[in-house]
Amino acid sequence: MLCFGAMGWWVALMLVLALWLPGVHPCLFCFGPPIQRSRLCHDITGAPVNDPQHRHCLEALVQAAVPLASVTVGSGQREALQQIIMDALNYLEKQKDKKPFEVSLQEAVNIIWMKLSQLEEAPACIPPCGYQPAARVFQCATCQFVDCQFPLDCPVQDMWTRADEAITLHCDVPFATPSDLPVTWMFAKDLRTQDLAVFDELKESVEGPLSLTLHDPISGTIACCLGVLSEPLIRKYFYLNVSGGTVEAEKGLQARFRAVLSWPKSRTPLHHMASLGLGLALGFMAFVLLLV
Repeated sequence: MLCFGAMGWWVALMLVLALWLPGVHPCLFCFGPPIQRSRLCHDITGAPVNDPQHRHCLEALVQAAVPLASVTVGSGQREALQQIIMDALNYLEKQKDKKPFEVSLQEAVNIIWMKLSQLEEAPACIPPCGYQPAARVFQCATCQFVDCQFPLDCPVQDMWTRADEAITLHCDVPFATPSDLPVTWMFAKDLRTQDLAVFDELKESVEGPLSLTLHDPISGTIACCLGVLSEPLIRKYFYLNVSGGTVEAEKGLQARFRAVLSWPKSRTPLHHMASLGLGLALGFMAFVLLLV
């Protein structure tokens, strides 16, 4: 009778399952290269490939592993999952001369499920938007990591305010994020949009990294990007519906808004034409106020 070590059992079993379940990869197939499936059951039964005992062994292995295709674990638990599979297969090898194969196989499967129940579950994906790394999972059915299937861009949120009132916007999210992520605030005057090309960057907020307070706001879309611009975790959009304020508030609008709009000298505005249009609009507003 052939004799294999633990690694031989492991990769042989993976080959069996891969061939019997095309397109589906139970966890046993996710952690290494396969070898000839017949060697595994030949080691167990001592029977040739065409023997009924050999075929029965293959069928038992396949049936025992089918439920494992539904297993998912948090991305950080992949190595723990691999160790659970290895421990179960080592147990199966040690029992091959002590118990009937069906009994030891069921015990090995029970060991897998028992240890899986002790793993910490990954947080659920929270809709409707944003990349949520803490909720990433390893999927046994595909042997791949799977992320939440949400877009980075959140739906535009309507905010209602007056021209002579301050409004505070928050770039917080309902899922876990690193504490040191940068935040970029942007503005598109008079537009309800998610087109980043028409936004101009705003200077950093003094209220805190996740908050922005606007005094005497004007209509348009405020966007915040949480994370570096090239790899953000989320982009949120707020459309400011601004109703009219007092005459005194209107007179101070231009100067205050100029103090809010700012970008570093080393950076180019997100869209030259949008910046030019904004300057023309503010100049025209100043002219009208002088006439008043």
